[in-house]
Amino acid sequence: VGHGQSEGDRMVVSDFHVFIRDSLQHIDLMKKEHPELPVLILGHSMGGAISILTASERPSEFSGMLLISPLVVASPEVATPIKVFAAKVLNFVLPNLSLGSIDPNAISRNKKEMESYTSDPLVYHGGMKVSFVIQLMNAIARIERALPKLTLPILVLHGSSDKLCDIRGSYLLMDTVKSQDKTLKVYEEAYHALHKELPEVSTSVFTEILTWIGQKVSAAGETSHT
Repeated sequence: VGHGQSEGDRMVVSDFHVFIRDSLQHIDLMKKEHPELPVLILGHSMGGAISILTASERPSEFSGMLLISPLVVASPEVATPIKVFAAKVLNFVLPNLSLGSIDPNAISRNKKEMESYTSDPLVYHGGMKVSFVIQLMNAIARIERALPKLTLPILVLHGSSDKLCDIRGSYLLMDTVKSQDKTLKVYEEAYHALHKELPEVSTSVFTEILTWIGQKVSAAGETSHT
């Protein structure tokens, strides 16, 4: 909602849980069409937050979760106590006020991908709205409560120079989830969109993902036959 070709005002959602609800509806549709297949969920950035909360709603339903540069904690520069208080006050009086847009240079070191991002008409290039920042903070609070309940296999990929989603969140996730099968791979000096990074990074990312999915699908198949 509010992104890409979806309906609604840009970067506006009544509650972050709308994203989780829509994800679960899509998953239910896919399970109905393909009842024999294992379900895995992959999320990047804010999609990582959505994936974590979606998986926590139905913890036994997923054979694995993959996260690329997930949003788990708020950036310390953004979430100072004074700024958080100001955002909550502004949300009542000026919910559509813009707080500044994302710097395209922080997306990737790959200039071609950066140019593709800046010229994509489906990408919202306006400022982050106060009301949306509040919903992101609500999501982060929910994630903090959800992480200790997760036990499914997890693969996390994060760039050490990510300026948009703090890598500390991925370290916190690894320390907090109860999953026995959990892996964090850090790409040194890489930026936010690892799948659209320099070729050597993005190639490695896709290889990691495909290998990991193959292992989980095989494991799910063996489990279903025993």
